Amino acid sequence: MELALYLHIPFCTKKCPYCDFYSVPEIPDERLYLQALLKEIDLIKYHHEELFSEGPPRIKTFYVGGGTPSLFSPIFYEKLLDKLIQTLLFQPIELSIEANPESLTFEKAKGYKDLGFNRMSLGIQSFNPKGLEFLQRRHSLHEALLAIENVHKAGFENISFDLIYGWRGQGVKTLQKELQLALFLSPSHLSLYELTLYPKTPFFKKYSGLNFLREKRLLMLANLIENELLSNGYLHYEISNYAKEGFECKHNLSYWKVEPYLGLGAGAVSRISKYRFKNPESIRKYYEYILDKGTLPVIITENLNSRELIKEKIFMNLRLTEGLNLSEIRGYSFRLKEEALEKLCKKGLLSIDKDNLRLTPKGRFLHQRVVAYLWDNLEVMK
Repeated sequence: MELALYLHIPFCTKKCPYCDFYSVPEIPDERLYLQALLKEIDLIKYHHEELFSEGPPRIKTFYVGGGTPSLFSPIFYEKLLDKLIQTLLFQPIELSIEANPESLTFEKAKGYKDLGFNRMSLGIQSFNPKGLEFLQRRHSLHEALLAIENVHKAGFENISFDLIYGWRGQGVKTLQKELQLALFLSPSHLSLYELTLYPKTPFFKKYSGLNFLREKRLLMLANLIENELLSNGYLHYEISNYAKEGFECKHNLSYWKVEPYLGLGAGAVSRISKYRFKNPESIRKYYEYILDKGTLPVIITENLNSRELIKEKIFMNLRLTEGLNLSEIRGYSFRLKEEALEKLCKKGLLSIDKDNLRLTPKGRFLHQRVVAYLWDNLEVMK
């Protein structure tokens, strides 16, 4: 079995007010977290033996996300990688690590590169000082540019920038200047995320209902992004992601293509075959299970049925520019109602080429609504 492997580093120096990922604003204890992860890797072999009956899985990609992975030293990752090599068939062709500019020194970047990491994802979020201030980022524009320089000096060729658009005060001209600077720096990959007000975040409480997030304005910014990046040689391969040819994120493609993946660390999720597992979103509980009880801290175990798997496939595949192949749905004895597909095509949200279903640019912007409508029109074949 081939798996994508994800490691969650849930620590941050400060929780960003728009973030709904599991993270805790505290200085990490590297030794303790490493001890728990090494134990978890051992436990996986025994607790999931039935899922790996043909032998240990081959790890095809490795992604370290957070939180802030760059808070941890290269020594931490060296010990972790040694364990993965000893325990699993650890043969990833892509090893990604996320970093924030304020915690990434040249020495760290060089250390990560020397260990074998070959892809760096930088959480820039904005190239505008006002944008950084609104998003309450802890780095300045100067620190962002210095981090990019350090990553290049360390020898990374595959570099991704994360940017957020739609922040209060950002207009077409402001975004265009940010895009021009990003293009001048010529990363191999760009992720551009629409500012979303997730429930239970400080931004949701503060800005929910305000008109600076109007759909018409956000669609205008999204169209500007697409036009600028496509005209500069980037491929728009997923709703929020653009890459130079050959630099698409292989790890994330595993998620969007609904391929099996394994997650390590507090809050990490795994999906293997029809099973989904999740570690608790609590450092204390994670340590309690792993270090005190000596068992995997799984809090969710679902035996996914065919309908749930197909719904996940519809959701994920339609994020990709290549779209969804309808024959795969029929392979599970399901189909999407013809009248529903025709309606979405007439509204300019979908396009169908033989058996391939794709969202239009307008449809990509309304992805979740389109998917919810398709779910409601999923039926068993007779």
